[in-house]
Amino acid sequence: MAAPPQPGQQPSPQQMAAMQQQLAMEAQKRGMTPQQFQQWQRQQIEAEAKKAGMSFDQYVNKMKQQVFENHQRQQQMAAQQQAAQQSGQPQAQGQGGQQVPIQPTSQDPKALAVAKWLRGQDLKTRTCILNGQRKDMFRGIP
Repeated sequence: MAAPPQPGQQPSPQQMAAMQQQLAMEAQKRGMTPQQFQQWQRQQIEAEAKKAGMSFDQYVNKMKQQVFENHQRQQQMAAQQQAAQQSGQPQAQGQGGQQVPIQPTSQDPKALAVAKWLRGQDLKTRTCILNGQRKDMFRGIP
């Protein structure tokens, strides 16, 4: 898919056709005409702008800026990954190309009671390693 147009730049005819096709598909999913869908979207955006204490135009410009910044950030990350791959450095990836550590939560008494009850049932246990520690997983016996 082609890159989105830069701020102040007009979309190409192919981009316009793709946007119109996407709009028509979204409208059809919701059982609306494209015009009804556009009006519904505008009402939603106006409500969000009002909730944020902004005018419609201010809110739209803010959203455009955020999309532009996110696009630039993604391009920068892709360039960094490509440079790391070309230099031969191994790259650990999680969702979105970044590792996301699992944060342990406090031990909830309800969760502990459920785990204790599961251990007492006639279930197959599967042991996995999570954060360098062994953890029991449960699976019913068919």
